Amino acid sequence: MRPRSITVFAAILASACGTSTSVSGSGRATAVAPGSSESAAALIGEVLFSGPPPAAAAPREVLETFPSGEVDWSGNSVRATGTGVLDPHNPNTAQARLMAERAAVVVAQRNLLEIVEGVRVDSETRVENFMTDYDVIHTRVQGVVRNARQVGPARYDAEAGTVEVELQMEIYSPTGLSGALSTALADPHVSQEALSPQVRDFLQQYSGLVIDGGQTGLTPSMFPRIFDENGNLLLDTSQYASYLGSGADAGLKFISDLQAILDQSDLSGSPLVLSAIDAVGEYGSDIVISAAGAGGGNILKQALPYLLSAGRFLMRVIL
Repeated sequence: MRPRSITVFAAILASACGTSTSVSGSGRATAVAPGSSESAAALIGEVLFSGPPPAAAAPREVLETFPSGEVDWSGNSVRATGTGVLDPHNPNTAQARLMAERAAVVVAQRNLLEIVEGVRVDSETRVENFMTDYDVIHTRVQGVVRNARQVGPARYDAEAGTVEVELQMEIYSPTGLSGALSTALADPHVSQEALSPQVRDFLQQYSGLVIDGGQTGLTPSMFPRIFDENGNLLLDTSQYASYLGSGADAGLKFISDLQAILDQSDLSGSPLVLSAIDAVGEYGSDIVISAAGAGGGNILKQALPYLLSAGRFLMRVIL
C-alpha cells in the first residue's frame, strides 16, 4: 500500500544576505565569478550561511521494515540482522561463540543484500535491476554489503544458544549505495558551476523551497524525478548521484515531520511552496508539479549540485 501523503522539501537555507551576490563567513560581501572552481560545499556555504550551517531538527524516522532489517530513509542507512547458532557439541565455548558470530555475519550480509536489491532507485527500477544489467554495479553493491559496518557488539543469548549481529550501510555515500550506482547514473556533463543571478536572488528572497505532495501518495526512492503537468522532465536527481554524500551530510534526506523543519528559525521566514499535483511511475515516486511552478523547478535544477554537497535537499514522506 502506498503512503498516504508526502512532501518534498528542498532545504535551501538562506540567511539574510542583503543585496549582495554572496556573503562570506565574516559577513563581507563577495562575488562568485562564472565558472569558478570553488567546491560546491564551499560555495553554498558562502551563499547561504554566515558561519557554520545550523543543526537540522530531528524529525520522526521514515522507515521501511522487513523481517530481517529495515531501510531508514531519514537516517540514510540500510540495516539487517543475522543469527548464528552455537555448536552444542563444541567443548570450547569461546570458539563456538566466535564461529557462531561469524555465521551470523554471513547471514546478516545475505539479508542486507536482499533488502538492498529491493531498494527503489527511481520510479521504475530497483537496485536489483541495475545489478542484473551492469556487472560492475553487481560487483560494487556486493562489495559495499561485504564492507557493511557492524552496529554494536554481537548479542549473545546463552539460553537460546545463539549470537545475533546487526550490519549497516549508507544509502547516500561515495562508499555506500549511491557510490556503487553512480557510474551508471551520474551525468558526466553535469558540473559544478557558479550560481546564476536568478538563483542567488531566489536564495536571498526565500528561506526554502517546499514541494507539497499532499495526498498524491508519493513513495520514497533514491533518485526521484520532477515533471511538469505536460510531461516535461524538470529535474532528474540521478544525474547528480556523485554529489550525494560527497559533503559532510547525506545530501538528500527523507523526513516525516515538515513542521519540525519549518519551525527552525532559518526556515520560518518565507519558504516558496509549490504543490505537487500527482505522483507517477510504476512505484509512484516521481513528482508532478503544475506548469506554473516550473520556474521553481528550473531554479532547483541549477542549485541541486550545491544543495546535495551541502546536505540541504529533504523529502517529507509519511509511511
